[in-house]
Amino acid sequence: MTVNKISPDTLKARPWHAFEAEGNRFARTRSRSAAEFVVPLVVIVVLLASRAFVMAGVAAGVAAVIWMIRGFSPAGRRWLDKALGALAHWVGQAVATVLLAPVFFVMMTPVRLMNRLTGNDPLLLRSRDAPTFWLPSDLEVRRARYVRSMFCTERLIRGRLSLLPLATLGLVLLVAAEVGLRLYGFGTPLLYLQDVEVGFYPKPRQRVRHPGRIITINNVGMRSPDVAPQKAPGHIRILMLGDSTLAGTWVSNEELYSSLVEKKLNAVAGAPVVEVLNMGVNAWGPFHELAFVKKFGTFDADIAVICGPMSDCYRPLYGLDRLPFLPANRPPRFAIEQILYQLCWQFRAHHLGRPPWDETADRAKAQARLGIEAYVELVRELRRRGAEVLFEMLPTASESLGLETNREFQGLLVQLKQPLEPLGVPVNCAGAIFQSAKSTAEIYHDGVHFTRLGHRLYADYLAERLRQTSSRLKKALERS
Repeated sequence: MTVNKISPDTLKARPWHAFEAEGNRFARTRSRSAAEFVVPLVVIVVLLASRAFVMAGVAAGVAAVIWMIRGFSPAGRRWLDKALGALAHWVGQAVATVLLAPVFFVMMTPVRLMNRLTGNDPLLLRSRDAPTFWLPSDLEVRRARYVRSMFCTERLIRGRLSLLPLATLGLVLLVAAEVGLRLYGFGTPLLYLQDVEVGFYPKPRQRVRHPGRIITINNVGMRSPDVAPQKAPGHIRILMLGDSTLAGTWVSNEELYSSLVEKKLNAVAGAPVVEVLNMGVNAWGPFHELAFVKKFGTFDADIAVICGPMSDCYRPLYGLDRLPFLPANRPPRFAIEQILYQLCWQFRAHHLGRPPWDETADRAKAQARLGIEAYVELVRELRRRGAEVLFEMLPTASESLGLETNREFQGLLVQLKQPLEPLGVPVNCAGAIFQSAKSTAEIYHDGVHFTRLGHRLYADYLAERLRQTSSRLKKALERS
C-alpha cells in the first residue's frame, strides 16, 4: 500500500483577509477600468448638479492625472496604488477611532461598571467552573488590529510603506488641484488698493478671467475703457458711482448695464458722443464714494448718477480688514493660496461676529442716518465740481418683481428725499420693473446682483429714465 506524501505546497493556509496573488490582482481589468472611469464621472456630475463648480473642476483635474498615470506608467500605477492604499488605511483608522472611541468609552464603560457592581456575567467570563461556549476566537493583538481597521482598506503591498510614494502622490494631487483651480479662474483675483481716505478701490490696469466672464479695470480703477483727464469736445460724460450691483463682477465689462446704457444712448445720438464711467466697487457705501470724489474728482463728468440699493446707507467708511478682498501688495502666488485665504477669512469672520456698527438695531439706525448725510454731502461735492446729480436707487429683488414692498428701505428712501428735494436733485427707486420675469433666478444671481438678462433689462429702463430726467443729456441728444 502506497502512502502519498502530502507536500507542504499542497496545504496552504488562506486567511479571510488575504488579497489575490500579484498575478491575478489585475485579472478583471475590464470591470476595474470601467469603475475607474465611472466613479469619478459620477462624482463630477453630482458636484456639477450641486453647482459646486470649483470642486467639480478640481475633481476632474485630479481624475485626469490619475487616469494618465495608471494608463501610461505601470510603475506609476503601482506607486499610486501603494500610496492610495496607505492613505485609505490611515484615513480609515482615523475615522474608526473617531466613530468607535466615543461609543466604547461612553457606552461600554458604564455597562461594564454596572456588570461589576451587580455581579452580572452573561457570558460567564469570570466563572471558571461554569460551563460556557465562549471561546477565544483569535489572539488579542490580531483582534485589536483588525477591529481598528474595519472602516478602511487593507494595503495592497505588505510591509512598511516608504514615504516617497505618498509624498509623490501628494505632490501630484497638489499640482492637479492647482491646474484645475487655474483653469476655473482662481489664482488671479481682483486686487484692491488700501487707501487711508477712500478706504479701498480696485487696483488700476487689471484683467481678471473667470469662467464665462472677463473683468477689466482701466487706468483709474473703473470697469470702463481708459479715461482721459478731459473729455473730447462735444462729448457728454456720465459718472456712475455705486457698490457691487454697479461693479457687476458676475458679467464681463461689455455686459454691464453701464456699458449697455452707453451703447443705447449713443444709438439714439447717432454717434459715439456719450461716455459712461463705471466707478462701482464691491462693498462700497456713501462714505467711500464721497471720499473718492474728494480725492480724484469727477473726471470732467457732466452728469453723476449715484446707484445702489438703499442698504448702502448702513455702511461706514472701512478698509479691507473685514472684507474677503485681496490687497494689491500681497497677491496670491498660487490658486490654492487664494482658496486658503478665503477659507481663513470665513473662519475669522465667523468668530469675529458682526461688525460693531451693525451689532444692534439702534447702531444700525444711527449709521443709516450718517449714510444719508454722507449722500447729501456727496451731492454738494459733485455739484461744486460742475456735475448734474441724479439718484437711481435699486429696489430689492422682491420689490423689482412686484412681490412685496420693503418698508424699511422705503423709509430710508423717504429720509433721503427730504434733504435733496430743496436742492432739486431727483431721487428715484425703480420699483416693480421686472414683473414679467418668471422667477428671481432669471434676473438675479443671488437676490442682489444682476444676471446678464438683469443687466440688459435694467439698462433698457435706466437709459430711458436718464433721457427723461437729465436736462443736460436731453440737450446733448438734441444737438446731435
